Order: sequence, then C-alpha cells, then structure tokens
Amino acid sequence: MNKFWILRAGIVIIFSFPVFSQTNGNSDLKTLLNGVVIVRSDIYPDATDPLEFGDQDLSRDVGSGFIIAGNRILTNAHVISESKYLKVKRFNSSKYYNAKVEFIGFDCDLALISVEDEEFFSTVEPLEIADESPSLGSNLLMLGYPEGAENLTLENGLVNRVERLRYSFTGLDYRKVIRVGANILPGYSGGPAIQNGKVAGIIFEVSQIQGNTAYLIPPEVVQHFLKDIQDGQYDGFPFVGFTFQNGNSESVKKYLGVPQNLQGVLVNKVYPNSSFSDVLQTDDFLYKVDEAYLNNEGGLLEFTGRTIVDLIEPGFVGQKLTLYFYRNGKNFKIQAELKKTDSLELYRDRQIRSFLGAGLLFQPVNRALFGKESQRVETALRYHYSYFIQDDLFKFTERDLILTTLFPDPLNSKYLNYRFKILESINGKTPANISEFKDYWKKFSNGTLVLKFRGVGLPLVLDAKTVRTIDLRVRKRFDIKSDESKEGK
Repeated sequence: MNKFWILRAGIVIIFSFPVFSQTNGNSDLKTLLNGVVIVRSDIYPDATDPLEFGDQDLSRDVGSGFIIAGNRILTNAHVISESKYLKVKRFNSSKYYNAKVEFIGFDCDLALISVEDEEFFSTVEPLEIADESPSLGSNLLMLGYPEGAENLTLENGLVNRVERLRYSFTGLDYRKVIRVGANILPGYSGGPAIQNGKVAGIIFEVSQIQGNTAYLIPPEVVQHFLKDIQDGQYDGFPFVGFTFQNGNSESVKKYLGVPQNLQGVLVNKVYPNSSFSDVLQTDDFLYKVDEAYLNNEGGLLEFTGRTIVDLIEPGFVGQKLTLYFYRNGKNFKIQAELKKTDSLELYRDRQIRSFLGAGLLFQPVNRALFGKESQRVETALRYHYSYFIQDDLFKFTERDLILTTLFPDPLNSKYLNYRFKILESINGKTPANISEFKDYWKKFSNGTLVLKFRGVGLPLVLDAKTVRTIDLRVRKRFDIKSDESKEGK
C-alpha cells in the first residue's frame, strides 16, 4: 500500500501569519503572492476517447503553480496530466486564463505550462529556483491553493530530513525528496516552498501515516528538469539500469578473479536497452565509476553519504560515464552513454494508442489504461502489469496488447469475456507493438482472423464479412471516422 498521497483536491483553508521572517517586508511578500497561481485542470467526458467512453461525471483537479523566468509556470505533473481544459489564475484576480502544457516529466512529477495572453504576466516578478536543498532544521514558507479556495494559503514548514523515496505519481521512480513538518493540505501540489526569497522546493506529496508531514521536490531535481527541456524536448532522468548484490565475501571475489581487497558490487541483472546494457553483464564486479571508487554496499568509498545512484541520476541522457569492472578475472575500463530505459517507459506512458476493428478496441498496456479503468481491470492483469520488469516479460514483446473495449454490436456481443485479456497472437503471429498488429489485421482481414488470448482456451474467430459488417455499423452508430490506430500526442 502506498504510504503517500499526491496532493489533489481539498477544501480546508489555513492561514499562518508569522511569515515575514522569510521575506524583507511587505514588498517581498507581495512579490511572492503575485507569483503563485491556482491551476484548474478540467476533464470532460468525450465519447470519441475510448478510455472515457461511457457515463462519467465532470472531473476536476485543482493544484498550485508559480511563475518563473520566461513567462512560464511550474507545477506538478499529476495536477495537469489528464487535463483537457487547463486554466490558471493569479492571486487577487478574478480572471482565469487558458493555459497549455509545454513539457511534462512523469519521472519527476514536474510540468511546465504556458499562457498565450501576455496580460497574465504583467507586473509579475518571476520566482527564482534555489541551487541547493535547504539545510536540516531550517524554516520554509509554503504557499498553495486548496481546492474550493480562491484565497492563497500560507503555512510555515520545518525541514526534518533530506532522503530518497519512491515518487507516488509513477510508483516507480526513486528520487531525492525534502521531508517537511507542516500542516499541508490537498491542493497545495505544485506550490513553492520559499527560503531566503527563492524556491527551495515544490510541494507534491503528504504522508498518510505521519501527521503534519509533507514532501517537497528538491531544487536540484527542478533545475535538472529545466535544463533538460532547453533543447525543446524532455528526455528524463537516466536510469541506473542494473541491480547489484552488495557485501560480497572474499570467497566470491576469489571465484570471480577479483582482487581480494578491492571493494565494489556484483551485478545481478542488467535491463535491456538501458544505459549499460551494452557494457555490463551478470556477475561483473563493478568497483569504480568515473573517478569515484565504490564500497561493498554500493556507496562511495570516500564517505560522503552518496551512492552509485547519486553518481548517475544527476546526469543527462547522452552524457558519458566510464565504468571500471572485473569480468572472468580480467579488468575492464569501458565508456557508456546514459539513456532512458525503454522497458520502464510503459509505467510512465499515458499516450492513448489504439486500434479498432470489428468493434474491438486494442491498446498497448500503459499507465493510461490503468487510470480510470483500473477498477474494472482483472486482478491478474494488474499483477501482470506490476511485475512486467521483474518477470522479464519485456523479452517477449515491446508492449502487451489488451482488448480493452467492445463497441456493442449484435455480432460481437458474445466476445465480452475476452475483454481485458492479453493478446497472444493474430493468425499465429505475435505482434511486437500496436503498429505491427494493425499491419497483421489488414493482411488477414480479407480472409479469417484468428485471435488467441493468453489464458483463454478458445480463440476469437472472425470472417471477413463479419468484420466488414461490424465496422460499418460501429462507425455509423458511434460516429467513428476511421479504423486507423489512434497514436496519441
């Protein structure tokens, strides 16, 4: 069970007045207040969107954000990730302005949004991001908008700890966080934590089990995100891409031909298409990265409290590192390029890609599928999705394809029991992705289509006439213009 809430909707408002110690007076406080905005992310039902088809009420997320240099607004990715209609409003203003998402980083829960109307930014001084995390025991001023409140809320916070935790938005990424003692409420997400006039963190989570405990994205992660997007695209944080065993005995080192007094870690598993997949192998003994020697626990030999992850994560995709390791008794020194790990992207991916044929909607497994539909998805499929990496399922296909929706027709109603099953093959062929599946469908649909699903004995069989009949009726009834796959943005 996740121990953290990402800070979404809330209605309680708290004002905390001893805040002027964080500023140089009323003018500085006014600058801070003017720079913090309320972000409304509206989601309307859309019958043309397969994931939203059906009776659904209007959904709305409300969070916070703040203006930075270049007439841009920073907020959390989870505030705007599913937005169809995005609006922002400044403090002490009654006017909402339309906004759009420019960049989104699911792996760090950050997003950059923009407003075309330059009037929105008039008389506003952008907030500046600090370079380093605040020190332990120091004070912060937290600003945000709980849902239902048009008034900006202020709260004092105390830095309790700087640590690494799993970011609950993806449930996958471990990053540096700042733990703060503060009475933070849902709706603060994306709001700044101010120290010495600069943003020393961005509010994004609150603990479910520890009262008055919130978590901030540290300025180092924010600065990494902003630097990453300077080339016009977001590449994301590089991933270590391997697991290791620590505390290796001298007998293990002797067996592997590693010098007895050399410290380091033993590689257990290397993820495919990761930064070091072309360099490292299972049973390699890694003892140095660039100029930093490792200890037997995966930390740095020269004690700094940092680990091998801290050496790699601050880097950027495309950056090169030099690895030193032993393999079969031989010493190697090889350079590797940092990159994203493709097999992990399905956990962050929210693009809607699909193929519709004979009223059957197929989608590759990803986070979008496990959002609104998660309550309907079978437990077995959720388990399969959760352990995709651990069970090496990526070795078989790039993405599993799921039959997610049946657009009702008299000729396909008997196939409801195939819904949310994993496609195994189409006419004996296993498609690697949705595009290849579309090609196979077109190739075989003039004859007989035979669709086999994992864990289902009988295949789903459709002849050409049935496919054409269902396609015509479904397109007409639901006003679907084409059966081409929907590739998303």
